Amino acid sequence: KYDEENGVWEEHSRLAAFSGIRGDRFGTAVAIDGKDVWVGSPAPRGTDTGMVYLYRDEGGELLGAPRRIFLKETVTRDAFGDRIASRGGIAAVSATGMDHQAGAVYVYERNTNGEWEDRGELVSEPDALPALLGEVRECTNGKIGPFDCDGIDLLAFIPGSMLKAEGDSRGVRTNDNWGWTDPVTGREYALIGRNDGTSFFDITDPLNPLLVGDLAKTQNTPPSQLWRDIKFYNEHAFIVADGAGAHGMQVFDMSKLRDVPNMPMVFQPDSHYDLVESVHNIAINTETGFAYLVGADGRESCGGGLHMIDIRDPLNPQFAGCFRDERGTHDVQCAVYRGPDERYEGREICLKANGGFLSVSDVTDKESPVLLGRGTYPNPAYLHQGWLTDDHAYFIMNDESDVIAGNAETTRTTIWDLSDLEDPLLTTMFMGSLPASAHNLYVKGDFVYQANYRYGLHILDITDPENPVEAGMFDTAPYLEGPGFSGAWSNYPFFESGTIIVTSLMEGAFLLRKHD
Repeated sequence: KYDEENGVWEEHSRLAAFSGIRGDRFGTAVAIDGKDVWVGSPAPRGTDTGMVYLYRDEGGELLGAPRRIFLKETVTRDAFGDRIASRGGIAAVSATGMDHQAGAVYVYERNTNGEWEDRGELVSEPDALPALLGEVRECTNGKIGPFDCDGIDLLAFIPGSMLKAEGDSRGVRTNDNWGWTDPVTGREYALIGRNDGTSFFDITDPLNPLLVGDLAKTQNTPPSQLWRDIKFYNEHAFIVADGAGAHGMQVFDMSKLRDVPNMPMVFQPDSHYDLVESVHNIAINTETGFAYLVGADGRESCGGGLHMIDIRDPLNPQFAGCFRDERGTHDVQCAVYRGPDERYEGREICLKANGGFLSVSDVTDKESPVLLGRGTYPNPAYLHQGWLTDDHAYFIMNDESDVIAGNAETTRTTIWDLSDLEDPLLTTMFMGSLPASAHNLYVKGDFVYQANYRYGLHILDITDPENPVEAGMFDTAPYLEGPGFSGAWSNYPFFESGTIIVTSLMEGAFLLRKHD
């Protein structure tokens, strides 16, 4: 209350939620409209579902029990009551976490009796960009509609609203993706990771992708998850998720896609591996039949290093061992080595991105894996991920945070010589032409396909691996620029047809094709 005589504000009274507990964030938002006082509590009982308390001011006193307003349908992290505005008998209450952080506003109106009535919900459209299907859109003069491009055509764009088999698709975001070619039918499929599950698309006709089905997240896990990671072995998909509670590893038999009677179908996993819970990434060596999980928690986290699983019987995965490495492992590629270091010819080798360095290990013996060597350079920010060249002579690697940290002005791609696995040598540091943060990259033949966040897909020609040349690009997020963690997350360039999958976080999934 303002003391006019002394010109100061003094505490007049103090409100507390009568049903509140520690962490409910009561008072996050306050709005006054006449005699009515709205108070937001967006995290009651620590669940972030949210509620609002409505008090009546009578002569400077907030009298009587407040009215509590809940949403009829709300889930964890909806944060109803995070923001409130009220004036002239109209109140607007936000739920900033609704629909996977897409948000919503709920409107209330005061009637002639002074009571507040619910007037409904305001939401934005589910998609930032419309679907683009049915025809090839060629890159002409550096543009395809709003998208910057160079040497890459657009076959299809699938927005978030088309990624789910059922239910509200508002707020659906993509993350990882992977591709699979059915060895029996020859049909090509894209698996699109979402923040709430996995979408299965038949992209044999890439101009008209067909949603075959939807595999939901593991039950009783958070409604919106950071990301999932997907790989294949022997006609089975293996799916993990990060920021996902007790999600574990889902196993799905891809042969089911050959005969789906009613598309899109809601699928269930065929097996579930629960020795881990949240997992950052999964790699699979299809030649040996072993999966490698990294960044895991749960009953056997392996210290964030390699959690090795025998998946030769795909529906009965068996724990095979751990390899703990300093500072944990962010991502990994494992392969039977056939490169220039003859000492390790035919051995199963894992190349790991460990934040500050590249780490090389021999995991042939799962009970006694061996660290072979490490490599780094003077100013890394976060060595994130990489991929072997086809001849295993080089490892191409990215740094996710170097442009953000100011360690580099443009995308930095590092080329490692693997002539000596015990001492990997940085031979080239290639600087791109744009200030893009880097995420997943893959190597196919003489080309590197990079998902470079806000600047989309970039292609490097590595015919001479120590002297890369920029060879194409397609910007998946035309309204974003500068370094940052949004836009193109991952890509899959390995289809024989030449179709390239690119998932862009807020936008959706793109099907692209590089010019010959």
